[in-house]
Amino acid sequence: MMKKRTYGLLGYFILLLCISCEKQTKWDIRSSSGFMAADCILTNELKYHTVRLYRSTDDLNQLPTGVTGAEIKLIFGDSTITFSEVITEAGRYVSTIPFIASAGNNYRLVISVEGIADTARAAMAAITPLEPFEIVAFDTLFRFVYHSGSQPSMTEVFYDWSDDPNYCETYGSCQASEVFYTLDNIDIGKMFAPDRMIIPFPENTGIIRRKYSLSEEHQRFIRSLLLETEWRGGFFDVEQGNVPTNFRHGIRGWFAACMVLTDTTQFRP
Repeated sequence: MMKKRTYGLLGYFILLLCISCEKQTKWDIRSSSGFMAADCILTNELKYHTVRLYRSTDDLNQLPTGVTGAEIKLIFGDSTITFSEVITEAGRYVSTIPFIASAGNNYRLVISVEGIADTARAAMAAITPLEPFEIVAFDTLFRFVYHSGSQPSMTEVFYDWSDDPNYCETYGSCQASEVFYTLDNIDIGKMFAPDRMIIPFPENTGIIRRKYSLSEEHQRFIRSLLLETEWRGGFFDVEQGNVPTNFRHGIRGWFAACMVLTDTTQFRP
């Protein structure tokens, strides 16, 4: 939402420049009221799952703050799992037990905080195998080339070149990551989106891929989010609008359940 507001103010500024020589106009630019946003993705991995709960800010240069004091529980079938607040990290809540989310279950996330009781539902979609990928030369280094699959998915790619301290110093970090999407929609904003940043890496870089399945509803959420962020700034931007949410009573964000596949490669050309 912060990025959306940035473009809105920039649009007003440009419009003011265009009309300033013809007529003086007073613009009443109002900031939106604050809101809470939640983020949770359940996966088919045995682990402590996490919910993050944030509060929006009206300051363009201020990061969202974590919301404390929430009661959070996950309900599916006859089971209920509660989430405990991490005292050292405001806004982060972790399940009290490790568990595996699985296909065939309908999950309901219930959040109660500051007099608000809100609910979101999610079900897990199937996943296809990880696609082949390429690593090609890029100047004196290398870069990752993503190939889309046949079904909607989200793929996180993590790079670790800790074995090359000189490149760590040059890059400013020993790790980096990026996210790729396969969506079964055709958007002119996607086709003419600004070029994304390339992450170059040296030999002997460790590469971890994590592919997530996407339900139809989750895919629509990601599409809307991309239209407001990564795909904005191209030749054919769409009119800005609120990113959808599957919470029902005022909390924004998205609750999802995804199957995950992971592989690891130690790149040596």
